[in-house]
Amino acid sequence: MRFRFWLAVCVSLATPLVSQASAQHLTPEQLDRLSQERQSELGSRNWGPPPTVTQAPQTLHATPVPVTCRSPAHDFEPLFAEPRRGAVRVGTAAPQIAVTDTVFQGWRQVLRSGTTFAWIPQADVVAYRPLVDGASRACVVSGENAAGMVLFTHPAK
Repeated sequence: MRFRFWLAVCVSLATPLVSQASAQHLTPEQLDRLSQERQSELGSRNWGPPPTVTQAPQTLHATPVPVTCRSPAHDFEPLFAEPRRGAVRVGTAAPQIAVTDTVFQGWRQVLRSGTTFAWIPQADVVAYRPLVDGASRACVVSGENAAGMVLFTHPAK
């Protein structure tokens, strides 16, 4: 009885592995042919006209304090609630951050949204660095949207 149980378990576990392995021997040309056959079976589909997208004008508000666009020195740099290492982490710095002129004991204040601020070590704040090579190295804080999200613009070179 015990042998039959283990045999059934082994067979049931091996079955999916065999079916997955059998599809891996097809060449790209064979997969393309199968895809074309499947498409001809399905036929064409009429998805209807594309929906109209209405772009509501985005209202910009000035930031509550003057801020400058900068970058953190390291990826995934933590942001703190207070200007000290033992403080609660309130987020992670994005590749572009809006920093204020407020510096306290080696810590720089960062505008997160609305009137919510965080702190990052001053040594970890560097000039703005674009994520893509060849992209504009200019970064300007253009304001906040209605939800309080800080918006950045990147003027042409």
